Amino acid sequence: MSTYFAGVDVGSACCKAVVVDAAGRAVGRAVLPTGLDLGGAGSAALQEACRAAGLGTADLAATISTGYGRDDVGESERTRSEILCLAKGAFTLAGGACTVVDIGGQDSKIVFLDEKGRRTDYRMNRKCAAGTGSFLEIVGIRLGASPDQLGALAARTTECAPLSSFCSVFAATEVLDLLRRGFSLEAIARGVYRSVAQRVVDMGPGPGTLALAGGVVEHHPVLVEVLREMTKDEVTVLPHPQHVGALGAAVLALESGS
Repeated sequence: MSTYFAGVDVGSACCKAVVVDAAGRAVGRAVLPTGLDLGGAGSAALQEACRAAGLGTADLAATISTGYGRDDVGESERTRSEILCLAKGAFTLAGGACTVVDIGGQDSKIVFLDEKGRRTDYRMNRKCAAGTGSFLEIVGIRLGASPDQLGALAARTTECAPLSSFCSVFAATEVLDLLRRGFSLEAIARGVYRSVAQRVVDMGPGPGTLALAGGVVEHHPVLVEVLREMTKDEVTVLPHPQHVGALGAAVLALESGS
């Protein structure tokens, strides 16, 4: 009987996959753009994670999928919610009570975990793109900056331009007004990150250790710096933050199949 298990997290922007062994250790990971073919992206990410582990998909004992396109992954025997998989993956990595903050492409999630990894509460932001990776991408385009360039601009200053709008549509217009008022690109970029961080703070993560997950955290370290400044709490970035949900799905597959 195979002793390898997998989790696939089909997000709005990227599809992540993780393969774990019988001890729950990650032995293979992959991340690919989701695109329009959710099932195809999920299958491709799973195959790539298996190759990274030196395995084939036939070597897996069980696979669980989660995320936006969880129902489209043909290799998955079961599906689980994003909140459940995020909580399981975060607790596997953190090993104790924490508040998990996941900032994704189109939504943000906060999950409260006790010392045994039990979920005591959770909150989600699904109203609009504000506070997500899409917001950073849209405003970055207005500034003529790629995601990497946006972070590099923000890292050059501690000044934050006062970006008052949380709406990605109105924020793009506000950026033009800030430029006319003489704010530097660097200050505007940092203001954009502060706007995203403010949306997280407004969701009410509460005091204690914040464990950060998601692709936005992995690719925008300036956001972590700004969150630390704003919350004054202990802020940690979970290992391989973009894969936390997929890891949780893989561990759930292990627990259900062992």
